[in-house]
Amino acid sequence: MFMMKLDELEKELGSKLIMDNNVIDHYSKSPYLVSPVLSKMGKRVLGVVIAEDRYDIEFVVKFCDIHRIPLLARGAGTSTIGQVLPIHPSIVLDIQKLNKTMEYDEKYLKISPGVKVLDALNYLRKRGKELQVYPSSFYISTLGGYIAGGDVGIGSYQYGYHFHNGGIRRVKVVGSTGTFELTGENTLAVAQAAGTTGIIVEADIATVDYEDWKDQLVRFDELGKLVKFLKDVENERDKIRRITIEDQEALSLVAKNRAIPGKWNVILASTKSFGEEVEMKFLDELAFAAIYVTMSRLTNFSEYFYEVRLLSLDSFLKVVSQVKNALGSNVLIHGDVMTLRGETVIYTVFISDRQNFNIIDSIMTKEGIPFEIHSLVVNDRVDEEYRLELMKKYKRIVDPHNILNPGKLRI
Repeated sequence: MFMMKLDELEKELGSKLIMDNNVIDHYSKSPYLVSPVLSKMGKRVLGVVIAEDRYDIEFVVKFCDIHRIPLLARGAGTSTIGQVLPIHPSIVLDIQKLNKTMEYDEKYLKISPGVKVLDALNYLRKRGKELQVYPSSFYISTLGGYIAGGDVGIGSYQYGYHFHNGGIRRVKVVGSTGTFELTGENTLAVAQAAGTTGIIVEADIATVDYEDWKDQLVRFDELGKLVKFLKDVENERDKIRRITIEDQEALSLVAKNRAIPGKWNVILASTKSFGEEVEMKFLDELAFAAIYVTMSRLTNFSEYFYEVRLLSLDSFLKVVSQVKNALGSNVLIHGDVMTLRGETVIYTVFISDRQNFNIIDSIMTKEGIPFEIHSLVVNDRVDEEYRLELMKKYKRIVDPHNILNPGKLRI
């Protein structure tokens, strides 16, 4: 039935609708998805629409809604959590050819969704500014995709999630029932919703003054000393842009003689001197979701697997100590230190062979920390109930027939 409807779509869009097998193969995958669980969940897409303007987006959304055809918006496709992985036979709406516009008004940058994060940073830095929080994949990702799928990134130690602390002032989305402009707290219905609550066509995102951050490496021989250091520097939060933790094995793999690791390592960017200043040009290969992709290519684990958990400083010390005692160099530990609701938490990544996760899981269970499973569903990643309820509310308003990235938001 869908294929007959695509003939109608082709009459309206002409060459903008592509159904070439090679193109369909490309868009049926999520290129940066390395989870061995999620990677098996993709479905073959029906066709690809290359949108060139707002009319194309509005027309395709309306067409798919009338005919109940699943629709998935896609920009650069850099998500590592399955945001752009089709789990139903869908039409993919590629928005990368849309006009890319930026306008700065002292505190916020107004953007169209296809704007690359790197282009936005270059634009702002000419004006002495930078984005308040932005993804570690800034050199390849788009801001629309980051708003829709991301939550943390560079600057999260200072400001938390990118949508906290006024991170998004306004966002405009297209849904099957029309175009909606959300402001203030209502923008949280779109941030991290994976496009299920509308396709972003405009947004205003927060900026801060650009400062000359220096990358520094601080080595520790004990994990307890590292955690004490993190507690001590909480008073210097405004002087520290980001903090990353690596065990010796993880940093050795990435550094490749560009830095000498300690047993435990803190890498931080700060205007204040805390340790040895180093040229950490490879730091972005380690930050947040980039670690999954980087380590999947560098480790010798035959069944590469990872899990993630947000841990308090004390829980991090307790859990990681037990995991390392049990597995030693057979597990790699990475952590991104961030501020969440005023508290310091560590976005902790455990990387090992899949068989070792029985041990890691048992330690988590004993400590009363539920182990986070691999999931494509927004509900399993959003950790604030009020945001999830906003998403559900606007999903019903914007997309009542659930055609936008269906299966990614349980309502």
